[in-house]
Amino acid sequence: MVRFAHTADWQLGMTRHFLSPGTQGRYDQARLEAIERIGRIAAAEGCEFIVVCGDVFEHVQVARKTAAPALRALRAVSAQVPVYLLPGNHDHLSSASIYASHWFGPERPANVHVLNQPGVVEVRAGVELLVSPWDGKQPPAEQIDRLAARAPIIGPDAVRIGVGHGGVDTSASQLTEDPISVATLEKALADRRIDFVALGDRHSRTQVGATGRIWYSGTPEPTATREIDPGQLLVVDVEPGAAVKVTPHQVATWTFGEREFVLRGADSADDVLAWLDGFPAPARTVAKPILRGELTIAEHARLTEAIEHRRDLFAAIPASGRSDVRVRSDDQDFVDLELTGFAAEALEELRGVDSDTARDALGLLLRLAGGSDAKAGGVAMASGAGAR
Repeated sequence: MVRFAHTADWQLGMTRHFLSPGTQGRYDQARLEAIERIGRIAAAEGCEFIVVCGDVFEHVQVARKTAAPALRALRAVSAQVPVYLLPGNHDHLSSASIYASHWFGPERPANVHVLNQPGVVEVRAGVELLVSPWDGKQPPAEQIDRLAARAPIIGPDAVRIGVGHGGVDTSASQLTEDPISVATLEKALADRRIDFVALGDRHSRTQVGATGRIWYSGTPEPTATREIDPGQLLVVDVEPGAAVKVTPHQVATWTFGEREFVLRGADSADDVLAWLDGFPAPARTVAKPILRGELTIAEHARLTEAIEHRRDLFAAIPASGRSDVRVRSDDQDFVDLELTGFAAEALEELRGVDSDTARDALGLLLRLAGGSDAKAGGVAMASGAGAR
């Protein structure tokens, strides 16, 4: 039997446009610390090695100041467990690649191996990796399915693990070039040309097909709110003639999440705030509420203000392009304002205009005049909870 750790898509050097510079720094540090956690889990679980299935780095050319801390972390990890790095589409092999830089080779720890040639790599007697590194921006000619289809049949006591990167044809978008054929991999598994396929590229932890032997590990720290079950390391047991065992282990300390809300009055707006207030570590959370429906100007103003209060607590609360909230005027919105002079004239003029700009201005007027606190509605009460 062989036990190994499967991870992918570390994306070191990634920046997120919705993070402030200070928060981006904390996010970068968390991604480095994830390497150390992967090493600790792999060692504690008795893994023989770790495979990183592509996109170790976010870019082909990564600054030395970005890569150096990663190599230090890998040095500590590889002192206990050997690490195998597969170049993917983000950090593919080329003359300009980080892997070809004049400093990467000398600084690479001895027990960290770059899988830079397609084919079979022996880990130890009886244990092999069948690897398919990317050598450019396009998928390699020697994709993992093609390599597996013509690989020799494995001996009765040996184990061979496919290591690849890229989208599979059963779930790839129409824009995916040359996706990996799941049927071809499943036939190679049935013929025992490979025993397991470890994949990278999809940031969500995903079992592919029906064999239980083809997996994406997902990214160790989340990168987008649409990802499903990211932030894990897979510990895999493979034994000839036995079922494969795949055990996920939590790695991530950050949370990225999104949820759609249908807004129909103050109570539904309270649901948005309750969802935000339910995250246990907002400073390490990116939460994207997707808002649809209709609110009065006052309800919308109160919800907007309540969300703004929480922005100081969260890593980010990005706006969603999929939101679609219709804002309508309601006479009750303005009953308690008691405006006079210029402000009263502006109110009457704006109420006579049917446009998004006028409604935004009315919402701002309500907030400035204290309307979002004057009416003791559910949203106004929720705005105070958790906002400090």
